[in-house]
Amino acid sequence: MVMLSELLRFHVVDRSGRRARLDDLALAVLEEDYPAVTEIHFIEGKRLLRLSWDKVDQIGPGKQILVDDLNAAYLAEGEAANREVLLKHEILDALIIDLLNRRTTRANDLLLEEEGGMLRLTAVDASISAMLRRITGGAIGPVNKETLYDWRYVEFLRGDPKAVENGEGYRQRIGRLPAGEIAQLADYVPYLHAAELLKILPDDKAADVMQAMSIQRQVQVIGELENEEASQLLRRMSPDLAADLVGRMHMGRLKHVLRRMPRESCDRIVQLLRYPQDSVGGAMINNMVRLECEATVGEAKKQVAKLLENTDFVSLMFIVESDGRLRGSIKLRDLLADDDERKLADIMDPYIAPLEPFAPALDAAYRIVGGQLAAMPVVEEDGKLIGAMTINAAIDLLLPASSTLKTLRVFS
Repeated sequence: MVMLSELLRFHVVDRSGRRARLDDLALAVLEEDYPAVTEIHFIEGKRLLRLSWDKVDQIGPGKQILVDDLNAAYLAEGEAANREVLLKHEILDALIIDLLNRRTTRANDLLLEEEGGMLRLTAVDASISAMLRRITGGAIGPVNKETLYDWRYVEFLRGDPKAVENGEGYRQRIGRLPAGEIAQLADYVPYLHAAELLKILPDDKAADVMQAMSIQRQVQVIGELENEEASQLLRRMSPDLAADLVGRMHMGRLKHVLRRMPRESCDRIVQLLRYPQDSVGGAMINNMVRLECEATVGEAKKQVAKLLENTDFVSLMFIVESDGRLRGSIKLRDLLADDDERKLADIMDPYIAPLEPFAPALDAAYRIVGGQLAAMPVVEEDGKLIGAMTINAAIDLLLPASSTLKTLRVFS
């Protein structure tokens, strides 16, 4: 067992007695739970050189790493290759996320252990003792195994969103957490780390996390994304939440971002931007499921199956005439349980009260919550369905702005 802070005081020595100062160690973080060191980096004169770990004979006494021949090394360019990561320059002092306990801290030291001739990264030391160990050159700062973070359950962030674009190595294990929990972590780390975190996630998961973040953090994060990245992220978000976000973007950038989005996604967002933020239209969604009243239950089931992937609200569906005028509603569970041959007009609930888009959103929120409704439809003066205000939006309006429940998506 050896700590990185101690190992960095070692020299690399070959059989001829030639010596060089160890500068760093490289490993491939994606390979295993406890990744093995693949290269050593050392400084000889003014040159930074790298040597494959299989050229290392042993970590010997006298603070030496014994190798066969330093001439086998080749010039390093300051970065590890093949998505490898440098322990000193990239992980040490990085922000780490403890995935088991959902908390963040700093990597003050790293624990490495020998196994079968390999040196493996097994834990992170974030304690004050680790800081003292580094400051005092190892004179003070004993290792307490109870305070170590198992590397298997750690994600690390550099604080540089562009590192993701450059193909740097990441563990990507944080993607296994629920989106809401990732969003909570992202709200409490520096915004550059939050942007970096979002960029290492799969696209759909990143959109879910973005939706669950506070609007203030969303604005900060999207400011660190390229226009194409921002466009792809907004396309995957619920249109109402995307509209809230783009409404806070600079107009010049907004045009560039929207221009890169698919026409349908762009139109949904632009339609919502027409309404004041405190109105029903400003709080509604416009990608709910609408079905024509003349369709059969069997036809409707097939249509709903195709819409599920790109629709955020499906627990209540709205029935319309062929010209888009609202006729009624039906719950998803009622639709799935009914006979395929029946017409939607025969089984829908026709007694549905609509909302006007320019009505006060707060009043509508009280109606929805008080009536224990999943949603209320929003119609124009001619009765055409243009959206729905959901229980999610109602809760967001009625809860205090500081509440951690404001991003809860009850029926999504």
